Amino acid sequence: MNIAALLVLVGLVAVFQPASAAHAAIGTPVASTEMPTLEGGKAQVMGNVEANVLVFFRPDQPRSAGALRELARCQKDFAGKSVRWVAVVPSSASLPGVMTLMRDTSFAAPVLLDNGDALYGSLGLDLHPVVVIVGRDQKLAAFEPFRVLDYCTVISARIRHVLREISDAELGAVLDPPKATQGGNEQVARRYRAFAEVQFKNKDYDKALVSVRKGLAKDPLLAPAHALLGQILLAQGNCADAVPAFNQALLLDGASTVARDGLERCKSAR
Repeated sequence: MNIAALLVLVGLVAVFQPASAAHAAIGTPVASTEMPTLEGGKAQVMGNVEANVLVFFRPDQPRSAGALRELARCQKDFAGKSVRWVAVVPSSASLPGVMTLMRDTSFAAPVLLDNGDALYGSLGLDLHPVVVIVGRDQKLAAFEPFRVLDYCTVISARIRHVLREISDAELGAVLDPPKATQGGNEQVARRYRAFAEVQFKNKDYDKALVSVRKGLAKDPLLAPAHALLGQILLAQGNCADAVPAFNQALLLDGASTVARDGLERCKSAR
């Protein structure tokens, strides 16, 4: 291979390097410095909470509006929990533009002005918009650049994982959704069920229903999936369909407490 061809190859590798690789290593300490706010005051970057969610955006970045709208939808699920949301923008950004974007997207968070992109640079970031999650120990716990599909679901799963509400496997199912051609039917079914479980916890019932039914189509004998189907239908107020799902779960696994509890709740709702 000649030098010119090698340089082209290297260039292509750089171009197609995943954007998600551009950040500091997970576990990197993040200093809780004081920064100026959009309103003219001062505020700490981090709060004394389990999950600090830092949202880096620029008002002139076309995808910022879409990201903030998705995040505004997510915020409702974490009301009253140990989660703090903070927006971080470059100090050079148009402040009227920032205020307009926050208002139009209904994203509610204090806005910090990052002088010289110091915080942004310290985290090794090179794109906007992006969400960084820092744990109570003030170490980098997660990083997620904007994606058009299921961004709220992904961010919610990241936060719930930091809060220890979901397992590594459930987080993995969201970050790498099941594909019909990936693994055997039982493996795919279990991944669909895990994906549906996170969507259910996010109260995204319609999507959870689609996911769990895809899982059952792959493995109709998966008792936890039938129990989850019942839970989703119950949450939608549809006990007429939830009861058969709970009964099927018990037929496959007589020890299913989820199914038994669901049947009791449907009985009480009559």
